[in-house]
Amino acid sequence: MKGKFSSLAAAVAGGVFLATAGGASAAPITGDALMQQFNLIVLGDLDSTSEVEGRTYVGGNLGGSSSTYYTRGSQAPASSYDAVTVGGNITGGYKNINGGGNVAVGGNVENMNLNGGSARIGGTVTGNVNGSKQTGATVTIPSFGTVFQDYSGSLNSQTSNSTFTQNSQGVRFAGGGADLSVFSIGADLLSSSREIGFSLGTDDHILINVDGSSLASGSILSLSANFLAPTSTIASNVIWNFGDIGAIDFGTEFWGSILAPDAQLTNRNSLNGSVVAAGFTQRGEVHQPVLDGDFPSPVPNDPPRAISEPAIWPLSALAMAAIAVVGFRRRRDDSAAGAVQA
Repeated sequence: MKGKFSSLAAAVAGGVFLATAGGASAAPITGDALMQQFNLIVLGDLDSTSEVEGRTYVGGNLGGSSSTYYTRGSQAPASSYDAVTVGGNITGGYKNINGGGNVAVGGNVENMNLNGGSARIGGTVTGNVNGSKQTGATVTIPSFGTVFQDYSGSLNSQTSNSTFTQNSQGVRFAGGGADLSVFSIGADLLSSSREIGFSLGTDDHILINVDGSSLASGSILSLSANFLAPTSTIASNVIWNFGDIGAIDFGTEFWGSILAPDAQLTNRNSLNGSVVAAGFTQRGEVHQPVLDGDFPSPVPNDPPRAISEPAIWPLSALAMAAIAVVGFRRRRDDSAAGAVQA
């Protein structure tokens, strides 16, 4: 009997340790980690007539005429996510999935060409799908809305530690060699700029918080500046955080990863970097590279929350009770042994 109680105590004590260790090691999904895996993330609907080089996520429906995805999938970072993930339906013209990329769709699919990959479809095929497919599949599509609301808010709360320069043509941003150079710029100034320039070292990372308070309610932020060379590291090493802006129109090619979880985007030229939007009317390509894997995480404004005592108390109490019983059994056995010897 003594051995059984000892095993119980060890098992319960181990359960407390494992539960705590498991909770501590469970890594939450974060905005920066997702932007380092996806080229395009649309929390709502995507209407596209263009292409995306890397991985694509659409929380709502994917529509529009013919569009192409995963065109440079071999250059996409490693990820457990499919080449294309769609929470709703795929409608309209043919969606071409290149590079052997796989597709996960929560709803129905109208027309799709799979070039070496396969599709798991929660609903049915209403048109034609060329390639390997499974319909009526159990497809779980994650929701990223809250993740990016929190990430954008966290970035927006970072204190500016750098100042851009301005001339009659536009603005210039320079990396300061710090872990993260943080800038703040008004949406009106950004909109009126005809040129945007960067001075970036290989290891420099820049966050630009765009303040939309100068925009009239319901207005569209129109951007048409030309980016000055060199632009090679801007896509992966710069985040434009448009956290409080509801609509953005990109009239020219734009460089830098875009974080706009509340905005409806429209483009007519290429966007270079990771793109996050509430909705997207895509009329220009979305290019890699995605956000740099070494992009610094924002400094938390609040200390980490400790595990609440009530959450671990039942296991702790059970462990203590089991250990107490073991101690009692051992004392009783020792007393009995002493009596026999006497």
